[in-house]
Amino acid sequence: MSNTINVNYMTRAYNQYQQKNAAKDQEKEDTRFADSVREKSEASGSIVGNSKIGSVSAKDMTMVEYKQYIYNKISQIPMHPTRAGESISVTISEAGFEAMKNDPEYEAWVLNDLQVGWSQPDKWSGICGGAFSTIYYGASKEECHAEMWSDGYNNGNGGKIFNDKSKNSFWERRIENKKRIENQVKKQQEKKRIQKKQAERTAYEEYAQNKRLSAQDARTRLVAESSSFAKTVTISQAVASYEANFTMAVSVSNKTQ
Repeated sequence: MSNTINVNYMTRAYNQYQQKNAAKDQEKEDTRFADSVREKSEASGSIVGNSKIGSVSAKDMTMVEYKQYIYNKISQIPMHPTRAGESISVTISEAGFEAMKNDPEYEAWVLNDLQVGWSQPDKWSGICGGAFSTIYYGASKEECHAEMWSDGYNNGNGGKIFNDKSKNSFWERRIENKKRIENQVKKQQEKKRIQKKQAERTAYEEYAQNKRLSAQDARTRLVAESSSFAKTVTISQAVASYEANFTMAVSVSNKTQ
C-alpha cells in the first residue's frame, strides 16, 4: 500500500514538473514572438513611428488619404498564432483621427498599443471556441478602451453582440471570413473528389466495355473457325463417299463384264 502511494505521489509530482516546464517553454515562445515583432517593426519603421508616405507628411494628407494610411498600418500588424480564432474590430472616432493626424506621437502610441496587444497570446480563444474583441480610440489616451468576450457569452449571443458593437468600425478582422474560405476550400476539394471518382468510374466502364467486346470478338472468331472446320469435314466426307461409290461402281462393272 505504501509503495503505491509513493509511486502515485512521484508520478503526480513529475507531471506537475512537466506542466511547469511546458508552461515556461510556452511563455518563452510567446516572449520571443513579441520581441521578434517589436524588433522588426523598430528596424523597418513600417508599423510604428512613421507618419509619412514617401516624402508626404501625414499633416499634408487629406483625411481620406490619412485613414487609408492608418488602415494599411493596422493591417500590417502581425497577430499571435493563438488569436487565429478571434474576431476583432477597431473603432477610431473622427476626433481620434484628427488627433492622430496632427500628433505623430499619439499616432505611434495607438499603433504600438495594438501591436503590443496583438503580439500577446490569447489562450482562452481556442478553449472557448473563438473570441470577440472591440477596441476604441478617441482623441486622447484616456478615451481608449477595449472589450473582449467568448462566443458563448450571454447565452451564446457573443457573435450577435460583436456585430452590434462593431457597426461603423474602422477596421475589422472577422473569423467568419476564415471559416467561409475554409468552407469554399472544402467544397472545391469535394468537387475534385467527385470528379476524380466519376473519371475513375468512366475509365472502368470503358475498360469493362472493351473487355466485353474483346470477349465477343473471341467468341465470334471461335464460332467462325468452328463453322469453317465443320464445312471442311463435310466436304471431306462427301469426297470420301464419292470415291467409295465410284470404286464400288467400277467393281460392279468389272464383275458384269
